[in-house]
Parts: sequence; C-alpha cells; structure tokens
Amino acid sequence: MKGDAFAAFRRLAAVVESSDDAIVTKDLQGIIQSWNPAAYRMFGYRADEAIGRSIRIIIPDDRQDEETAVLLRISRGEKVDHYETIRRRQDGTLVPISLTVSPLRDEHGTVIGASKIARDISERKRVDAERAREHRRALFLAQIAAVLSRSLEYDETLKGVAALAVPTIADWCSVDVLQENGDVACLAVDHVDPAKVELGKEVRRRYADPSTPYGVAHVVRTATSAMIPEVTDEMIVAGARGDQERIGLVRSLGLRSYMCVPLVSGGRAMGALTLATAESGRRYTEDDLRFAEDVASRAALAVENARAYEELRRANRLKDEFLATLSHELRTPLNAIVGYARIAIAGILTGDKLSHGLVTIERNASALAQMVEDMLDVSRIVAGKMRLNVQPVEVPVVLHEAIETIRPAADAKRIKLQSMVDPQVGPISGDPDRLRQIIWNLLSNSVKFTPKEGHVQIRLERINSSVEITVSDTGIGIDAKLLPHIFERFRQGDSGGTKPNVGLGLGLSIVRNLVDLHGGTVYASSAGPGTGATFRVRLPVMIVHPPHEEKRVHPRHERALSVEQLPDLTGTHVLAVDDEPDALGLLIEILETAGAHVTTASSGAAALEKIRAARPDVLLADLGMPVMDGFQLIQRLRQSSDPLEREIPAAALTAYGRSEDRARSLQAGFEMHLGKPIDPVELASAVQALVRRRPAGGDKSN
Repeated sequence: MKGDAFAAFRRLAAVVESSDDAIVTKDLQGIIQSWNPAAYRMFGYRADEAIGRSIRIIIPDDRQDEETAVLLRISRGEKVDHYETIRRRQDGTLVPISLTVSPLRDEHGTVIGASKIARDISERKRVDAERAREHRRALFLAQIAAVLSRSLEYDETLKGVAALAVPTIADWCSVDVLQENGDVACLAVDHVDPAKVELGKEVRRRYADPSTPYGVAHVVRTATSAMIPEVTDEMIVAGARGDQERIGLVRSLGLRSYMCVPLVSGGRAMGALTLATAESGRRYTEDDLRFAEDVASRAALAVENARAYEELRRANRLKDEFLATLSHELRTPLNAIVGYARIAIAGILTGDKLSHGLVTIERNASALAQMVEDMLDVSRIVAGKMRLNVQPVEVPVVLHEAIETIRPAADAKRIKLQSMVDPQVGPISGDPDRLRQIIWNLLSNSVKFTPKEGHVQIRLERINSSVEITVSDTGIGIDAKLLPHIFERFRQGDSGGTKPNVGLGLGLSIVRNLVDLHGGTVYASSAGPGTGATFRVRLPVMIVHPPHEEKRVHPRHERALSVEQLPDLTGTHVLAVDDEPDALGLLIEILETAGAHVTTASSGAAALEKIRAARPDVLLADLGMPVMDGFQLIQRLRQSSDPLEREIPAAALTAYGRSEDRARSLQAGFEMHLGKPIDPVELASAVQALVRRRPAGGDKSN
C-alpha cells in the first residue's frame, strides 16, 4: 500500500512539474511552500527565489486586499474557483490570470495551507478585447453610416461624426474642411470634457503651425496621415520653443496620443479628421490609424456627395433663374417687334413714324439674334468645339471698331467713352472676330451697368510681353460675394425683377473662355456696390511677321448693308423650300426684290417634283421640315440619275447654328449653310455665288 501511495505521489509530482499552469502551495500566512516550473515561466521568479517568501510578491499593491480575503476563505475551508485577477511579474509587468485556490488539510482534516493553480489568460483577454473592440468599431461604423446618410448638409454631417467619435474612439475630436479660397477652417470640435473645447480652440488659434508635419494644414496639403503614439512632455516643451504660456496651455489639455487623417475623395484632400486621447490614457496604434483612415474616407465620400448635391441644387437654381431671365430678355425685344408690327399692319404708323417703327423692329430683332449667338457660343465652348481663326491682328483697330459699335448705346445714356491707346502696342496673333467680341462684351457690360451721365474708360497698353486691355466704369460695382463667380455662366449680381438690363449672364463667361483660348487671362475687381468695376484682359504678345509686300489691315466690322445694295439676280430662277409660310414669304420678298424668279415648295416631296418640272438655278431649303427634311431632300437630289438635277447648287437655310449642324449639311451635299435670321444682302449674295458655281451647260429654262 505504501508503494501504491508513493507511485501516486510520483505521478502527481510529474503532473505538477510538466503543467502549463502555475501550481503553488502556501501556508495560512501566505508563505510559499512549493513553486513549479510554470510558475517561474509565468511570474519570473525561480523556485529558490520564491519558496519561503510571501505570495504577496506577485500581487500588485492595489490588489493586496484580495490575498487577505482569499486566506480568510481558505482558513474557513472554502474554495476559490476560477477567480480572474491581475498579478505582477518580477520585472513589474502585469499578467491577467484565472485563479483557483483549494485548502490543504493534514491527516486530521485541519486546514494548514492552500494549493493555488494560476492560468495565464493573456491570450484569451487579448482575443476578447479584440472582439470587443471590433464590435465597438462595427457599432461605431453603423452609427457613422446613419449619421452620414441622415443629411446632405455636410457641415451638420461632420459635426455628427465628431460627436460620435467622442468618447468611442477619442477623448478629443475636430474636423477641418478646405475652403474655396484655400484656407482650412475648423468645422466641428468635441471633447469628453466640454470645458476643454474652448481651451482647445484657443490653443489652436494662437499656436497652430502650418509647417509642422503633424498639423492639419500639412495633412491636408499632402493628403498624408500623421500620428504621435505617445505625446511626451519633452515634445510639448520642444514644440513651444520656450514659450511658457504655450507650454502651460498645451499641458492643461492632457494629451496622451494623437492622430490626424485626411478626408480624401477623388484623389484630393478636402479636409482632415483629428483624434486625440487624454483622460482615458489610451495609446493609439497603427491599427487605430487604419481605422481612423477608414472613418475619414467614409466621411469624405459623404462630403463629396453633399457638395455634389449642393452644386446640383445650385445649378438647378441658376438654370431656373436663367430661364426666367431668358423669358424676360426675349419678351422685351419681342414686345417691341410685335407691337410695332401690329400697329404698322393696322395703318396707325405712316411716314416718319413708320420708318422709326421699322428701325425699332430691326434693332430688337438684332438683339434677339445676338442672344441666340451668345447661347450658341456657350454651347460650342462647353462642347470644346470653339475654334479660332488665328491671324495677325492690330489690336488698336479692333478696339476702335468695338468702341464705335457700342457708342450709340453709350450716347443714349449720355455716358462718356474715353479710350487711351499705347502707341507701342503692336500686332498680336489671334482671332480678330473673337477679340472684338471680347472687347465689345466688356464695353457692353460696363455701359449696361453704368448710370446715366457716367464714365467708361478703355485703356490699351503694352506691359512686358503682354498686351493689356482695361475697361473701367463708374457703374453699380460688384458685391464681394459675387466677385469670385463673376465669370461663371448664368451668374448675375441680382436675380430680382427690379434690376434693369439684367441680360442672360453669358457675356462675361464667353469673355473668359475666349481669353483662355487666346492663352490670356482676365480679372475683375471692384471695391463694392456703387464703386464701379474694372476688367483687365491680358494677352500674350507673339512674334508676328506680316507679309512685306502689303500691309495687312483687319477689316472693319460694319453693320449689314442696306437693301438698296442687293446684288442683281435678274434672270436667276430660285426654288425656295420651307414649311413655314412666313419664312417662305420673306424669301420671296428678298429674292424678288433682287430681281430673281422664285418658285416655292412647302415640303421635300413637292420640291423634288418642281425640280423635275422647272430645273431651277439654285435651291434654298430649310432643314427642319416634317416627313422629308432638308437632309433627305438633298440626298435624293444628289443621288438623281439626271445630271442636271444632280448638279443644282443648293444652300441650307436653317435655324440650326451649331458647328456640327453646319458640317452635317455640307457633308449631306449642300454647298452653303446659311443661318437664320439671315441678312437680305447675305442671302442674295449667296444665291449669286451659287449661280456662278453651276457647271456650264446647265438648262436655265423654266
């Protein structure tokens, strides 16, 4: 029996020696009696260092009461089962353990000590902590998603992000957003201690350093995250550069760890999310930094969506304002046209009054045509199809022409036009028509917004390697809020109905794009409402070599010639095709006045029949007709088996004015593309040119 007991003891000793758990025995005073190898591995003390000493050597100071309570329970014969606590290693580090303590009894059953089994639960704690952290993060991201989807007002959204971040992932959080002017503005701040919010703002306002690699400005500029895992007092002192007040203020924030991550969307940083710990004493890791970057990317996407939505709302608002303005601007000249036309038809206007009425109708019709041209120019610019006819241009000549064009409008308001031209300004390379359009638009804008008896000055001078055109006025000026947007399409200073001469809001946008196409720049300045405005166009001087045998002079931009100067079309037979009776009637009046014989058709099919019967010299056809449009008509004509029909010269007369419309009509088989409204002289001259192009031998009989 004694042999069996000894064998059992040997087996038990082997188990104790090989166990992964620390197995320790102690007496009722807590003095260690035995210490297995696992205890050495767990706590760092060798057996000879531990046996004979109190078990309290491995108990942290703040947990000494635990040992007293355990010994009391053991002395009463109670067992302590799976008690989770913290113990201290020899090197001072702490280890979480699960502790089971059982009483040891002598042969009489008296409790004489305790057997203690300690299991290291560090890995389990780590896994549990990781799971808890992932759960908290998942919950946080779900809350963030709810906040980000709640509103399209991005400032409110970002304030919600800051409020959620504290205290879930930070003790202190701020959100900064990049402004249109390039400055970084703090949009939201939150802190576990509300009293420190203003303190944090004050420290930042007074001591923010845009050059520091850990600051918001640098993070936004480089779109790169920054982290300080542990903020030390040495860092605070070094950053303050001896400023004791600054040191004191920063210390009072109690920062322990710090991260600043950019809000990046579309490859650019639009702001930054700053997170810091203080009261919690938490220390950020690389994993925390990656999580913060994930949160920031979600917030940035929400900001981008909010801004896109706001831009869409703004575009819709501008579109609505533009349509309202367009309606007003179209109705104004239409009112004069329709009104004078009706009283002329009624016979109310006679003599000089009739002549005055017709001049008024022509002037307002020209204004309508200019509006259409402006809108077409914008369409070409947006589509990237605006083309320049580049040639040497004498800028003073173009300037003089633009001034003379605008002078009647200025004289009507008794506005004084003053021009100053630097004699050193030589020719530049550009499109003379578009340069004239630039100057005319600026002058027209100044005259429009300058009150009666005002003053408009235009100055042309050579500045280094550029030519500068400056238009300044004594008009209503430009509000500071509008100034950065003055060259945007459809932007106007006042959309109210009381503002005179509103316009379509396209002129300055066209100016900017035409200047850009010339490689130049345009600027606007104003001291505010009532102080006038100044526009400066700067164009590069390019080396120009005009031909030596003749002096190239840019042609003057004249008004349309008078009807008396119509070319003679006597003997010319024209077939005019249009489904609009009024448009057809106008063609008849112009062409018959020029001496032509005119046959008409109101459809493509009818035109083909009359071509076979009459063999006209020239075909004028509208493109936008029902059933068989102008494109189908010319294609049928060009595919005819009769060479006389196939070779009839043709011009497309249409309200489609885009460059692609012109190209399509020429590709379809028309020799010319004439845009409506067309000048009578231009129409008759086009017919004359087409007749000259007709191959010899054509049958001109009716």
